[in-house]
Amino acid sequence: MDEYKLSLPAHIAFSQSTTTKITHNLSNSCAQSMTVNELCSLAEKSIGDIDLSYAPLLGDIELRKAIVSYHNQINHADFDLEHNNVLTFCGAQEALSAIYKSLLTRDDEVVVFTPCYPSLTSMVKASGAMVKCLELRAENNWQIDFNQLEYVVNDKTKMIVINSPHNPTGSIVDSQTADKILALAKKYQCYLLADDVSQATNYQKLALSHNYLSYEKSIVVSVMAKSFGLAGLRIGWVITKNALLLKELLAIKSYGSICCSAIDEQLSLLALNNSEKIFKRNNDIIQQNIEHFQLFIDNNEDYFSWCPPQAGVLAVVELLMEQSVVDWAKTLAEKSGLLILPCSLFGLSGNYFRLGLGQKDFLQGLRSLEKSLRQPLVYK
Repeated sequence: MDEYKLSLPAHIAFSQSTTTKITHNLSNSCAQSMTVNELCSLAEKSIGDIDLSYAPLLGDIELRKAIVSYHNQINHADFDLEHNNVLTFCGAQEALSAIYKSLLTRDDEVVVFTPCYPSLTSMVKASGAMVKCLELRAENNWQIDFNQLEYVVNDKTKMIVINSPHNPTGSIVDSQTADKILALAKKYQCYLLADDVSQATNYQKLALSHNYLSYEKSIVVSVMAKSFGLAGLRIGWVITKNALLLKELLAIKSYGSICCSAIDEQLSLLALNNSEKIFKRNNDIIQQNIEHFQLFIDNNEDYFSWCPPQAGVLAVVELLMEQSVVDWAKTLAEKSGLLILPCSLFGLSGNYFRLGLGQKDFLQGLRSLEKSLRQPLVYK
């Protein structure tokens, strides 16, 4: 097998390619952010007394305890985990990279549902492993087909990768399906990697809890971005019962970031301790934006169609124009300062783009988009 070299992820390269200042990012994958003062005010606490020495390599103990509580609470379970089952990273990307480096070797097989966040497949290829992509389809409302998964997984499967709520489609893996996926992973004794970065974005209060963390070979990744909206806090984490894996991940981390920012970890602890307030605010914003976009679709049905998301911050929208979505998106960025990411950047063919529903300025961005539709020089 030829050596696979990593390059700038396609969606990041596309975002960086525009020469015009972006005024609205309509593909933003995060919920609404907040300032340091706003976050501290939730706990009536100052960060002025944080010690600016190295943070613990494993992560702050109180933060890791809060992470365990968070996963128990959101999954309505007690997984018999403690802080030593958690390792912090500088974002979810670093965590995912470390997992792949630790577990995958040449000729391993990894099952990933596509479209997906590009790194979930590119990092598999970089390891020399084989990616088996299972396509989510519009005609199935972007839902996982468990029968398809069951057909593909076999004795050679090293890892199943699950992302719910899904980036970019907004589909979900409900609790019943999660149980079936877990049973399948146990049957073949393969690893189960759950990308749960948007799990708390559950504005319809669907059954999104799972029992993955009861399984020794399950690995759950989450982050302060996405549901929390706190992407400026570069804190992600891995939680698992697999002590040997955590030891290997720590070794990999020690050759990279070594440890996370002490300030970021303490602010993340504040966020976790006040997560219900943060999630309520962010989910209210997303629900309002879904309503705004449905009205927008109703008024512009000749241009767009969509399947509203079930959960999460994102959705997929089909562009009904003859113009390719890539050309259209480039024109939007250059002429209108609107960033829209074509779904081809995430492995989805067709005239689709990713829509981010988490921002307070979403309606202003929609108005700018609607205005651009009435400019014939933009759409030839």
